Amino acid sequence: MRNNNLKKCLFVAAALLATTTTLNAQENLQKGDHFLYCHMSGRGEWTAYALSPDGIHYHDLLGGEPVFDTKEHARIEGGTRDAFICRKHDGSGFVMVTTDMLVEKSHHWFNYGIDLLTSDDLIHWKSTTFDFREGAKIFSDPQSPDTYKDYSTVRRVWAPQILWNADYTWPDGKKGGYFIYYSLLNDKNGEDPYDRMYYSYADESFTTLTKPRLMFDWGYATIDADINFLKTDSMYHMMIKKEGGQPGIFTTASKTLEGGYPQPVDDDYVSFEGKKNCEGVSAFQIPGEKGWRVAYIEYSSNPKHYRICQANEFMREFRNPQDIEGVEAPQHGSFMRITKEEYDRLQAWSDSLEAANPGKYYKENKQNPVFKGYHADPEVLYSNKTGKFYIYPTTDGQLGWKSHDFHVFSSPDMKTWKDEGVMFDLQKDCSWADWYAWAPCAIEVKWNKKTGTVITEKENKAFDKAVAKKNNKKYDYRYFYYFVANKQIGVAFSDTPEGPFTDALGKPLLDKNPKGEGGQVIDPDVFQDPVSGKYYLYWGNGFLAVSELAADMKSVVPGSTKVLIHHSDRHKYHYNEGVYVFYRDGKYYFTWSENDTRSVNYRVRCFVSTSPTELKAVNEKQRIPVILSANGSEQIWGTGHHSVIQHPQTGEWFIVYHRFVRHESVKKGFDAGFFREVCIDPMTFDEAGNIVPVKPSL
Repeated sequence: MRNNNLKKCLFVAAALLATTTTLNAQENLQKGDHFLYCHMSGRGEWTAYALSPDGIHYHDLLGGEPVFDTKEHARIEGGTRDAFICRKHDGSGFVMVTTDMLVEKSHHWFNYGIDLLTSDDLIHWKSTTFDFREGAKIFSDPQSPDTYKDYSTVRRVWAPQILWNADYTWPDGKKGGYFIYYSLLNDKNGEDPYDRMYYSYADESFTTLTKPRLMFDWGYATIDADINFLKTDSMYHMMIKKEGGQPGIFTTASKTLEGGYPQPVDDDYVSFEGKKNCEGVSAFQIPGEKGWRVAYIEYSSNPKHYRICQANEFMREFRNPQDIEGVEAPQHGSFMRITKEEYDRLQAWSDSLEAANPGKYYKENKQNPVFKGYHADPEVLYSNKTGKFYIYPTTDGQLGWKSHDFHVFSSPDMKTWKDEGVMFDLQKDCSWADWYAWAPCAIEVKWNKKTGTVITEKENKAFDKAVAKKNNKKYDYRYFYYFVANKQIGVAFSDTPEGPFTDALGKPLLDKNPKGEGGQVIDPDVFQDPVSGKYYLYWGNGFLAVSELAADMKSVVPGSTKVLIHHSDRHKYHYNEGVYVFYRDGKYYFTWSENDTRSVNYRVRCFVSTSPTELKAVNEKQRIPVILSANGSEQIWGTGHHSVIQHPQTGEWFIVYHRFVRHESVKKGFDAGFFREVCIDPMTFDEAGNIVPVKPSL
């Protein structure tokens, strides 16, 4: 009996193993938990690489320049478009296929062939080019039936992709081949009424190609297909661009690889782009996720957008589209999982070429950063007492932002900056916190030493007279410094802008969220309203609150705190943190940072209000425009958490902000937000008083 049971168990196990092998027979080998995005560059018709440690945050290799000599491998036209890359089925190397095409030649989007490439290391490539116009002789099965009567009139061979098919049988009985699918157009003699999907097979050497065979014909043009085998339903799911019927990127599924794909239903597609045109789809999975990531190009906008959205485990229910992070010129391409060793090898290769060719892959910095080192969240101040400018930043460069001291930098002209050293250290100068010294702000006030309060408007009228009397000076300038420590807001003071500063309270000034609000008690901004003379402290991450400061500048007027942006409304206002408020021509400019500071898309928006304590739009049609954002063409990423200053002599306006350290930090993925540098750029206004978007400079 035991032997019979054992035989049954072994039979079931063998059957399950055979089933698993069969189900996995038509898919590309996956290995590693890092990612390579291999794509056509939006700057030209070449193949570029970008790396990601997690499939979400990417950065260019070689500054987005070609990873191989395009003309060497694209022997027909000299351009390699739409790169698709995957591992060889046995893990011994890599294969890539590209559209051989150069639109520069101005031939109405025609091309005539594809390129098959192989590599052992992702760096050195060999290739074979197939010009379909040459006909049957270029294919490995010249005696098989022909798809076309005349190949010489082929006018498009577009967007090829690869899927290993272990069940494919060659004429000699050998099993396994690379299923290469692409769209073809040969309409001169009516052979193709429109672009249709075809397939061929390449052998293990990846240097041969069988004649094209039609996959399906839906009665209208279809291009840019992407096929994946899904274990969830044991079917081949195809994402594809329809250019007939209801245009867009749709999904369909078949039980067989080579055909049998029904027309997609019109309610199952990437619909959130509305009527905007999309193409170049590529789906991939991140280890640990059940669902899929679906990348595509939205090309109606100018500039184009390369989006990555999410789908469920059946490659349905598309949602949450976001622009790809960290890639300067993304275009049609593909995503392949790679190992940490492969990731490091590619990064080292890129780094060595960049070091050997300064200026070739990245432009050198010119005026930014304004001082060396890792610093962020800069607060800028002009001192009437010294006639100098000062920047108070967060000390950066540690994972988790676990810093404990603050520096101050001074300049006579906003160009040449001197590090004045540490002006406040939590571990020496603060009794209630040791770590997480973040995002300070500072203000210079006229100070009445006798009363220990700021000069009132009435007292200010007599200011010049009092200063003129050498023996009757009752007040001076004082500097108040609001800082974050252990995610609470404290206050310190000094009689000089360089410090050292003294903790004013021996405890936090603010340590709790307003009732019902989520987020953190961080990112203070101090502002004096020139209309009322009152002082306000704005604060909050995830919410935005304002409190009126008392005359001693170290306490809040009871009952004055109000929430301007609730945590539940933060997306409506594109708000995250880092507010900075300033006044100009009767308007209050609320500027703040959107997105996570570790994101390449960290950026600054502006809301113009008629009040310092309410978000009252100056007009009904007012938006919240982006006024500072990344400049990928210069490899400038993560621009935000800023301050603003008007030059007291020239009247010019400037924005002071941080960015990821060029171009080192972006290689760290999401950790780039721990390695930032301080920059300054001019800020201008249009005739209506709107801030003209600032283009961050080198």
